Amino acid sequence: MDGKNELLEQIRATDFALIELNLFLDTHPSDENALKDFRMLAETREKLYRQFTQKYGPLKAVDGATSDCWLWINDPWPWDQMKWEELKGGMANVGLRQENRVSD
Repeated sequence: MDGKNELLEQIRATDFALIELNLFLDTHPSDENALKDFRMLAETREKLYRQFTQKYGPLKAVDGATSDCWLWINDPWPWDQMKWEELKGGMANVGLRQENRVSD
């Protein structure tokens, strides 16, 4: 896996953990450890996101409006680097590692 995909995987994993902690905190709002973990992960996620956008460009359209130019349209698009086999399964295959993909 290249650096770009590794960084995206770290962002996805951090996002998942933040969502899970968010759900936990909905029912345990006074849990100090969970609050501490949430803040730490939110900071980590922000650093990873900033690192990705500085190195590879915007992940979301709103990130592309930060300069004098509309950066969202710059190549390559996320799917430009994908092989047909990764695309033919639709969104179900996006982001999955080869060994985890469902066979046709």
